[in-house]
Amino acid sequence: MAASSPFNKHLQLIDAEINVKQEDREKYTKIFDFVMQTIVAEMEKLDSVFKSLHCGQELFGSYSNGVRLLSPSEFDVFVVLKFPFEVDVKPDEYRPGFVHLNVHGNMQKLFNRGDSTFCSTLAKLADHNTKQLRNTNFQGWMFDLIERAAKSCHGFIYHKGFNIKYQKHAVAYNVYIEDLNDRDVRISLDIVPAINVGSQNWMRLRNNSVAKKSHFEHFMAIAKTAANYPPSTFENTFMLVNPAAERDVLWDKPNLKPTLRLLKSLRDKLDLKRFKSFFVTQIFLWEVEAQPLDFWRQPIGAIFVHMLQRLYDCFIEGNLPYFWNEGCNLLDILKPYEIEVYSYKLKQAYRTLKSYPEQPNLSYEQVASFLDSYEDSDSEDDY
Repeated sequence: MAASSPFNKHLQLIDAEINVKQEDREKYTKIFDFVMQTIVAEMEKLDSVFKSLHCGQELFGSYSNGVRLLSPSEFDVFVVLKFPFEVDVKPDEYRPGFVHLNVHGNMQKLFNRGDSTFCSTLAKLADHNTKQLRNTNFQGWMFDLIERAAKSCHGFIYHKGFNIKYQKHAVAYNVYIEDLNDRDVRISLDIVPAINVGSQNWMRLRNNSVAKKSHFEHFMAIAKTAANYPPSTFENTFMLVNPAAERDVLWDKPNLKPTLRLLKSLRDKLDLKRFKSFFVTQIFLWEVEAQPLDFWRQPIGAIFVHMLQRLYDCFIEGNLPYFWNEGCNLLDILKPYEIEVYSYKLKQAYRTLKSYPEQPNLSYEQVASFLDSYEDSDSEDDY
């Protein structure tokens, strides 16, 4: 496919239109930084145990990866905690990609040293029988603290020109920000508590994997339940995530970001509401592993059609493996009828779009009819 083909030119123009503008990025980021740092500082004032464990924040998701569409109106951020001892991380044999976090042995050492406040909090977060952290207890403690901090500093934030509202949602606590001086500026701040679990030597590199040994030193665990059996350990599961390593693998590839933005735009146009941006990223991770670097130097149109086929293949097979544990099928969250509907929509789109690269008189309107010109339709916090 020639880089000068109408299909490529139209896709490049659409990508320029849906990409976040730099002036918006600077304005929204400044508001995010102010509200986020204000809430986190208040959390440290309210809870001494949180203050001792808190080791920073890490942006993740579409905005931090440069693939947010149109407006930087959503920020996804991990509030990261690190325990003062090595957490015993065990893979969940029934739920690939998930782990159990055992803290009992080290908690006893802290108790013997007289750190009763820390031990008391940690005891409330752990299962009394298994001594594993319970995701519901950990998330409840963190969400309650975020809410108390948001309420406490609401007046201060308001006097600085911003109104905030807040609520729990899935694995995140959402803070909604409105600029009182510019009512068109609204931001969703999605705060996800995470535990730094460091290096996981029990995880194995695949042959010829693009993941490096150093990537396995940056895992975090988030409080997400997995519905697989047995239900007796349902509330003791944490999902392993590694956005820093994913950024390192993905974002130096030519034409990858524009193609991913365009596929997200197609997803939104087709109304695939439950197919998260996180899932789209996983498809690209697998393709980076499968393809030589020169693949990503092709014209955008060629990569776009190829990746659309890969997306369609996932739904035909009913399987999208998690990059860090291929035994975890991310499509398991979808109902069979959703997979069937999404497969049909993708098939219809692919049949038409794959013919576009060879059409010399292809119009801009033909291409744009498959791509949405609105903001991202999903929330990144839904892993």
